[in-house]
Amino acid sequence: MPVITTSVDTILNRALGGIDISPDEGVVLLKQTEPQAVASIQETADRLRYRQVGDTVTYVINRNINFTNICTQHCSFCAFRRDASDEGAYWLDWQQIHEKAADAVRRNATEICMQGGLNPKAKMNGSTLPYYLGLVKTIKQDFPQLHLHAFSPQEVQFIAEQDGLSYAQVIAQLQEAGVGSMPGTAAEILDDDVRRILCPEKTNTATWLEIVSTAHRLGMPTTSTMLSGHIETPQQQMAHLEKLRSLQQTARNQGYPGLITEFILLPFVGQEAPKPLRHRVGRDQPVLKDALLLTAVARIFLGNWIQNHQPSWVKLGLAGATDALKWGCNDIGGTLMEEHITTMAGAMGGTCMEVETLQAAIQSLGRPYQQRDTIYS
Repeated sequence: MPVITTSVDTILNRALGGIDISPDEGVVLLKQTEPQAVASIQETADRLRYRQVGDTVTYVINRNINFTNICTQHCSFCAFRRDASDEGAYWLDWQQIHEKAADAVRRNATEICMQGGLNPKAKMNGSTLPYYLGLVKTIKQDFPQLHLHAFSPQEVQFIAEQDGLSYAQVIAQLQEAGVGSMPGTAAEILDDDVRRILCPEKTNTATWLEIVSTAHRLGMPTTSTMLSGHIETPQQQMAHLEKLRSLQQTARNQGYPGLITEFILLPFVGQEAPKPLRHRVGRDQPVLKDALLLTAVARIFLGNWIQNHQPSWVKLGLAGATDALKWGCNDIGGTLMEEHITTMAGAMGGTCMEVETLQAAIQSLGRPYQQRDTIYS
């Protein structure tokens, strides 16, 4: 990378002038340790947040359903996956999924977020896609009012490969069955050198980007995420954000009916992660100051294109997530009601948040709150 002589103030002033900063300028910001420089980055992110989305902090009433933890892949950070024969392996049946959806409706949820492991036995009549369509219909036939935010790009690739279908065919059929949006998970870090260590069996960078862009072209909104604070460098963090910004620019410039609705930073939790990665990272819980600085830089870098930014209270705890609302975030996420993937990794934030608790956290900052739907209407 060329030597950067641009001062932090110059970069921040350009951002405040509405100009997209470059990935190299983002690296400069991420490397700041002086309290005054970090405070300037925070203030800039907060000002841009106010300018781009206002002062109101939003939240969604949703329920997570992680329908199975049986998975063919062995990601180095994952404490959730099991082989079918392992103790603790589970696979929810239709009735259990229906009961969880019914409970969500009773608790005023507007959204079900559904993801799971890649279970090769999850088939109907010998095919994988009909099983996933069955998951969707189990919820949508009785609860059509629920927005189904379901199946990551990794799951779309899995279905396509199992059944010999194109990504577009899979997404179109899921959409027709009632899936309303796609979680932008499985992104981890969009750098194949990192992915070879972190998740060697997982989809590669190009495929993840292709599947998300295909969803946008077909009119399915997606979210976007980044798993941070493990083995990646500031340069790789910024390259990841640049790929997300470019995806959104493509969707807007091409007039696609689907867009990225939000960016969610997911700091690495290693307490129960497999030992090799845990030892390499050298700590069990996220470093809050690192997560907050990256949160601010993400707002500065992405905010002209992806306006809604959300912290993870599951990973940071509610206090950390509330803090992130002062570093560029405008949404505090969802109630979740239950959460297994991060909790099994050793996260301390809990698995369920009451609406009143989220509202009180927002009010503690003197900011107004408002319930939203999945796509920020």
